[in-house]
Amino acid sequence: MQELIPVTLVVGFLGSGKTTFINEILNGDHGKKIAVIENEFGEVGIDDEILSGSNDLFVEMSNGCICCSIKGDLVESLNKLLVHAKNFEHIVIEATGMANPGPIIETFFSSEELSRSFVLDSVIGLVDSEHFEKNLEKFENSEEIAFYDQIAFSETILLNKSDTRTSEELTSIREKVKVKNPNAQIISTTHSKVDLSKVMGTRSFDLKAIEETMPSANAVEYPFSWAGVIELKAGFYKFNIDHTHHNERMVFFKIDEDDLNDKIINYANSLFFSPQRRAKRGANVNVDEHILLDFGGEHTGRNILDIEFDGNYAFFISDHPSHLQLKILNREENEIEFKTDHSFKKVEHFHGNEINSISLEFSGALNPQSFEMFLNVLYSQYRDEIYRSKGILHFYGNDSRVLFQGVYSSLKFDHGREWADEQRINKIVFIGKGLIGPSLEAGLKNCIVE
Repeated sequence: MQELIPVTLVVGFLGSGKTTFINEILNGDHGKKIAVIENEFGEVGIDDEILSGSNDLFVEMSNGCICCSIKGDLVESLNKLLVHAKNFEHIVIEATGMANPGPIIETFFSSEELSRSFVLDSVIGLVDSEHFEKNLEKFENSEEIAFYDQIAFSETILLNKSDTRTSEELTSIREKVKVKNPNAQIISTTHSKVDLSKVMGTRSFDLKAIEETMPSANAVEYPFSWAGVIELKAGFYKFNIDHTHHNERMVFFKIDEDDLNDKIINYANSLFFSPQRRAKRGANVNVDEHILLDFGGEHTGRNILDIEFDGNYAFFISDHPSHLQLKILNREENEIEFKTDHSFKKVEHFHGNEINSISLEFSGALNPQSFEMFLNVLYSQYRDEIYRSKGILHFYGNDSRVLFQGVYSSLKFDHGREWADEQRINKIVFIGKGLIGPSLEAGLKNCIVE
């Protein structure tokens, strides 16, 4: 069986330093024989007279690397490279500046022809640290410019021009990048200089490497900060907030249980994404509604809870009751205490068209058929808006870890090492546009064998 040739995809735009990085490969003293497929060929220092006479061009550089300008689609280009230039150990593909790299990556996942000779090794994204905020403001919500798409698909991100920023500013940029791609290796660089052994030859798209690249913490974020369960008799109650600086969002509804569970949390989450009803100070608020408490700019608010039936009620609120100085009072002005309560990691802001990442960890053996159905429904719902997925799974009846990763709906599965004497934890990451963490979590937990 022939050894597969590793391929690295390089993305970056708007002065990120991508061309400098490519030039460093073509001219640097790194001891590697690398073939570079250039899109912006005229920027890498090749003589214009050499460029003018050919559709397909192969130029050998002084350090043994090969610079190529090849017309045609990706599969055709790589096959031409195999024919024309055989003395190389790695291929680097430069994506066009504004390009979403997703379709190129998916080609490596889905093309049987490519998989016979090539393997996607890594995706390197260069980010202009100096103008990060300006680019973010300008392109974050653009449908045409793939600013965050490039970040979402990159396994390694070079924060270039890091010498122009303070350490505090670089930390802030790192945190913003991590929200979009928690898996990425982030390296600060100047003049695009980096040890190539740290970013190439990493086999970061190899299924066997997934266990080393999974985030370690559950990162589901909710649209609420706090929830509590309280027992109420039928009647009217005062819902008092004595300290707030803005309008608050809340939902509440009757439950049969004494405490919260996944089903209750998922229902609350769905209500928070339903249309709001604005309730001004003094207005009645009812069960099963997404309520926006509008206090008209005041720091205190009084509303009336209309309770029709005796029982337990779950309240989900956008801020914590201790901060709001929240009290629920009966007719005798006695405070009713919550029986149980839970805090949640609240998403800072959510817009349905933003790229975000969801990281999940949970125990329980998954039914393989149920998991397959979950993925089918998921990709049908989101279509091409789930960019990346990867995970370590505990399948029912399987003593080995099941590893998977995907680009869009192209998925690969493999067996990992056997489970030792340890708790078998499922770890899954999704990166995409407008992903709702609690809904994904609920769907996955529905796959657990009871």
